[in-house]
Amino acid sequence: MQNPFSWSYLTAPITKTAVWGPLSIAFLVVTGLTLAGSIFFYYDPIGLSKKTKPLRHAVEVATTAAGILAVCGVFFFVLRILQLNVFTLEKRFWIYLVTLGYVIVAGYFTYFLLVAYPPKRQAIEAYRLKQRYLAPAIAGGSGPRASRSSRKKSRKRK
Repeated sequence: MQNPFSWSYLTAPITKTAVWGPLSIAFLVVTGLTLAGSIFFYYDPIGLSKKTKPLRHAVEVATTAAGILAVCGVFFFVLRILQLNVFTLEKRFWIYLVTLGYVIVAGYFTYFLLVAYPPKRQAIEAYRLKQRYLAPAIAGGSGPRASRSSRKKSRKRK
């Protein structure tokens, strides 16, 4: 096997290079798992990310990007398998670009989970805590609003 990062290897014609190899099999497995996982997590049948809106939004963005990359990867790989010369889309270069896209999406999602999501989650938890304590106060009848409503009820009973 040649250097997998040399320009001549990346742009070599299909007829002069093998389609199946360890890197291509690994790429096909990762692409298939990514496509299945992105579909599964986008529709979220078990409700993993329905607790908070920022997490749900991040999951939707990441799964959409990963799904698009997976479909592009399958497309480029099918062109290689069928050995179709279509605007040089059968070159390994495109498969490497899809792999780079996977790395970028994984990096973004990791960044979001480690840096951007914790403050948002703390703000949501603080809001929920405040709402939990405010709900009994409003419904319980303390303050001037409650006394007016209790007076109206007592007048109606008489």
